[in-house]
Amino acid sequence: MFALRTFNLMSTAAANCIRPFPASLSVCALRGDVKVMDQCADEWRNLCAESENDQPFYRPEWIGAHIRAFSPAAKIVLITTRLNGRLHLVLPLLEEKSTFSKVPVRKLRAPVSLHCGRFDVVRSAGPEGDEAVDATWDYLRKSGGWDMLQLNYTPRDGTSGHLAALARADGFHTTRVPERPSPYIPIPYEPGLWRKVPPNSKLRSQLTQVYKRLGEGGALRLRRIDAADPAALDRFYQLEASGWKGRDGSAIACSRSKKQFFDEIARCAAAHGYFALYMLEWKGQLMAAHFSLVLQGRCYSPKVAYDEQFRQFAPGHLIINEILKDCAARRIVVLDIMGEDDAWKMKWTSQACPVDHYMVFNGPRGKLAYNLGLRFKPAIGRLFQRKS
Repeated sequence: MFALRTFNLMSTAAANCIRPFPASLSVCALRGDVKVMDQCADEWRNLCAESENDQPFYRPEWIGAHIRAFSPAAKIVLITTRLNGRLHLVLPLLEEKSTFSKVPVRKLRAPVSLHCGRFDVVRSAGPEGDEAVDATWDYLRKSGGWDMLQLNYTPRDGTSGHLAALARADGFHTTRVPERPSPYIPIPYEPGLWRKVPPNSKLRSQLTQVYKRLGEGGALRLRRIDAADPAALDRFYQLEASGWKGRDGSAIACSRSKKQFFDEIARCAAAHGYFALYMLEWKGQLMAAHFSLVLQGRCYSPKVAYDEQFRQFAPGHLIINEILKDCAARRIVVLDIMGEDDAWKMKWTSQACPVDHYMVFNGPRGKLAYNLGLRFKPAIGRLFQRKS
């Protein structure tokens, strides 16, 4: 049996704590502003390092930066699950009032967007992690106070999908919306394998010619900057804004919130030793750059940019080739290009990670939202198609 009790953690936060019998396993929901995450940030970070799938996007510094930049007034619900006092699961959520198919709903959603890259519930490996996931869903199922749970941009085999599966098994309405997969490049170590990099033969031939042309006019140089140097970051932002992203207003430099977010990520990632700003220069001019993060043997590139005046040199492909060489020399096993499986990315790889959005609907209002948005409307649409 679970017993519910409420207590104050700080003057800025409250916590609802459900404890099973015996008291070795506990699930708590800490509520407050973004400062609530400071309560367990170090434990959270350690749990990430020990988890089955440690990615920078799941860490407290990334989640915190995203909330401060894009949802500074958000109400945070931070669910933590412990066994014998040790942290085994963390699920950060935003609590908000919203609508789904015009039905007002109380929503719990993951603090994630296109800017944040990916999301998943952080859990420990093995049976203890499995038990923590079960206990977390049991808490959500019994606690109430929400009509819709939304977990976006999650890896298909991740813990978020496990939570949704538990909800479905308990009779809750759930839905999974597939997103386009996210490509990654396995990095070869053996010299002989480099003859097939990139695997697209036409691109491989094109790069060979580009290297010859660039070699005639000056040395090509790849710089990797591990510190959050403001001048280097501004140079990256200006490069990104010089092209189509600047023209359509989607560049980092066009948004105060985006710049705040990436500035903070650079500082935090550098402080924890996993920041890498790659800059490809030719004759002192910046051709292309990657805002990257290197963690647990993988390099992630959530933001890329290139100078369109060098388009004839394929700078976007050129910098990937140079980054792969740098990663191979440092025994990094994967370059995760991130984003969707665009055609230019798939010239480098046949590998891509499936990505999904999950929604779980709870109670009468959640059931109404589900029926109107995902059951009745599609059926009505099909009916009209048949009549037309």
